[in-house]
Amino acid sequence: MTFLRRRDLLLWPLAAGLPLPGRAADAADANAWLESVQSPDALAWVRQRNAETLALLARDPDFEQRQRDTLAALSSPADVPFVRRHGKYLYNDYRSARRPNGIFRRTTVEEYAKPRPSWDTLLDLDVLAREEMRSINLAWTEVRPDSERALVFLSAAGEDKTEMRELDLRSGSFVPGGFRTPTAKQNATWFGPDELLIATYTGPDSVTDSGYARVLRRWKRGTDFLAAPEVLRCERQHVHVYANSRPGEGVEPLALLNRRVRFFETEFFLLRPEGAPEPLDLPRDASAWLEAEWLVVWLRGPWERAGLRHPSGSVLAIPLAHATDPQAKAHVALEGRDRRRLLRIEPVRDGFVVAFMDNLVPQLVFQRWTGEGFEAKRLPAPASGQAMAWEDRPKEGNRYWLVSEGPVTPKVQALFDADRPGEALIEKKQPPSFDATGLAVQKFEARSADGTPIPYTLIAPAQPAGPLPTVLYGYGGFGYTVDEDYQRLPGINWLRYGGALVLSHIRGGGEFGDAWYQAAKGAARQTGFNDFIAIAEDLVRRGVTTPRQLGIYGASNGGALVAAVMVQRPGLFGAVVSRVPLTDMLGFTRLFAGPSWTEEYGDPDLPAQRAVLARWSPYQNAKAAAAGTHYPPVLFIGNRNDDRVHPSHARKMVAQLRALGHERSWLYEEASGGHLGRSDPRIHALREAMVYTFMRLQLANA
Repeated sequence: MTFLRRRDLLLWPLAAGLPLPGRAADAADANAWLESVQSPDALAWVRQRNAETLALLARDPDFEQRQRDTLAALSSPADVPFVRRHGKYLYNDYRSARRPNGIFRRTTVEEYAKPRPSWDTLLDLDVLAREEMRSINLAWTEVRPDSERALVFLSAAGEDKTEMRELDLRSGSFVPGGFRTPTAKQNATWFGPDELLIATYTGPDSVTDSGYARVLRRWKRGTDFLAAPEVLRCERQHVHVYANSRPGEGVEPLALLNRRVRFFETEFFLLRPEGAPEPLDLPRDASAWLEAEWLVVWLRGPWERAGLRHPSGSVLAIPLAHATDPQAKAHVALEGRDRRRLLRIEPVRDGFVVAFMDNLVPQLVFQRWTGEGFEAKRLPAPASGQAMAWEDRPKEGNRYWLVSEGPVTPKVQALFDADRPGEALIEKKQPPSFDATGLAVQKFEARSADGTPIPYTLIAPAQPAGPLPTVLYGYGGFGYTVDEDYQRLPGINWLRYGGALVLSHIRGGGEFGDAWYQAAKGAARQTGFNDFIAIAEDLVRRGVTTPRQLGIYGASNGGALVAAVMVQRPGLFGAVVSRVPLTDMLGFTRLFAGPSWTEEYGDPDLPAQRAVLARWSPYQNAKAAAAGTHYPPVLFIGNRNDDRVHPSHARKMVAQLRALGHERSWLYEEASGGHLGRSDPRIHALREAMVYTFMRLQLANA
């Protein structure tokens, strides 16, 4: 178990796949017909827009070369296979141009240490896709602690909905009569070798208004799932329920049950093999999970326990033997401070290895358990970029895996021992994907409208001849961060062509903890927009770029960000790319998982919150060209099988802009790939080439 499992990342904005019953489209919305994802009229309109966009991009002679180079990088045999440890083995999910559906495979640590390790293929998704005549990807896995069986969650072309099957890891075949569920928005975890804790779709009453499973069951092998006893449920207006089980071999099954009331509000329960769920006295805005003999709690706000006050951002460990005792001491594994952010906390035999950022500088510490508390020991960490720790085999020693990288520094995965810091036992280095010679990574701050300094990272030639075509990237929501990881695909598609790239660290993100996030949440959303605008203005003031050479790019919540600031400050930007965005903020709760995001954005059904949303919603605030407003060229990229953010947000925004006289508004809608758009390397390569080709066409000659 880790701070954020892959499953947790997938679950944050899941959607039901269909408009929610009883929430009809706005009759006054002239573009509401585009909300019907598969209607013939809507698809015909989309095909026309796609053709126009591809014709535009074909004007750039490097468009196809960008695709080829990106696909080659995504499929390079020289790439380091990044792995995760489960029991005796290291596991890897591999995809390439030749294997677009991918393979699930494993190897030993000894074999992985070799220059060219051999792998045991556990599941060949390309073969399975051919047999079942459909696109299938591996969304995530739950490997059983003894490493003999795994739950595999299979996605159709990148959708968030998955089908669950049980895989025998020794034979590489699905278990006859094993655990299996049809496609649904679901989650499951092992609770012993022959039992699961699972929440999935069993009928209209089994899901929340947001489309998540609302009933958690305890399902024993060989029994009828519908007869499986219920252990926890939430209300329809809540978000969902799920369970995290304690990992490790030879330990008693134990699970932490989560009833997610709102996006960042959860009720926690401890479930043992015998007895009912026991409620835990934890802050409802915290995150919690199980590690060996510990209950780990990450605080979003301050919390007082057993007479001690712990600040926001702290990471605490409570012995499981005393987890239900509200007076039991919580031991500090990481003290929360301003501008500090947890990355990961991973178990080792004698405590934890904690990776965190302190004022955007990576830090690593070994917290050794003394029997009374944790004793901190600094571990070597890179001076910039980021470093993420992962567990190895915590029962056997203090070894841990470290993945480090920077904006122009490729990833390195290495195995270390906290008792002998700095001495890599295994090291795998990713080869460079682009020539970074002459590039510099610089940190600057812009002054926002309220006077707050807002940091950003500039990747550009160290000695530019003048203002450069520049892409400014942002997200700014849900407490998620814009990390300083290796900019491989922007490097291939943009930096090597002479452009500059900017990573913004605006409020609404989690770069500096919960206060940084809360400052641009809900009614304060404009704060994040002001931060982003301030960075754009600072880039111009410093001479890095000019407004006509400045492009902005964001995806999902970031797509909403760039659409909003485009509408507010059209003269500040030369081009905009908004991918899988939200744009209709007065209608988003009707579309897929919108109800689960009201805590983040506000609820348009409540008059006061609707008034705030109405002030910035891009779709409703776009103005007519005839009134003197001129928006920069803008490309919206949607995805037809995105069952997370409804593709009509992109469709309707383009239709609205064109109706208002803004002809330089384009749409490209991918037919598969889901919200992330990474299920197939070919789709991923086309999109990356599309984003930066559009930027080059609009900005290079400005």
